[in-house]
Amino acid sequence: MTTPKRPEIKFAPRPIFENILKYGVIPTFDLVIEMPSHAGVVLVRRIIPPYENRWALPGLRIFKPESIEDTIARIAEDELGLLVDVDDKRLLGQYVGRFKTEHERQDLSTCYVVRALTEDIQLNQHHFSGHQIIKQWHDVPANTGAMYRFYLSRYFDHLAGPDVKSESAG
Repeated sequence: MTTPKRPEIKFAPRPIFENILKYGVIPTFDLVIEMPSHAGVVLVRRIIPPYENRWALPGLRIFKPESIEDTIARIAEDELGLLVDVDDKRLLGQYVGRFKTEHERQDLSTCYVVRALTEDIQLNQHHFSGHQIIKQWHDVPANTGAMYRFYLSRYFDHLAGPDVKSESAG
């Protein structure tokens, strides 16, 4: 396992970010984090837009000059207090999220599956109000955001094998 050294990231001042939200597409990363001792994956309850008060996968934007591995490691550590194996990441898919909040924000999400190397979840209290470990598709709460239902459907379909499909993720 490689633990990447964290690059220094810069945040756009809020007025500039507002214009980015208004005119641009935001590149984000979401993670299906496998918790080996629980034989399940982590869901978090968001308290911030665009999926406020809904269940979600942990995720954030990528920043200059981060690599994909830097971003994955930062999300796991900053959002959940976990270390993950970035060398064994698996691309799950992409999703275009369109939201009615924040200037009709549009995200291009890329989702990776990663394995947790540590087990003690420490939630970012500024972003989440709770978490749960889910082990199969029917454990996914009804109030999970559409993008995350899409990813979790793909994840659990893959685990079940090529001839087994979960119920509609819609």
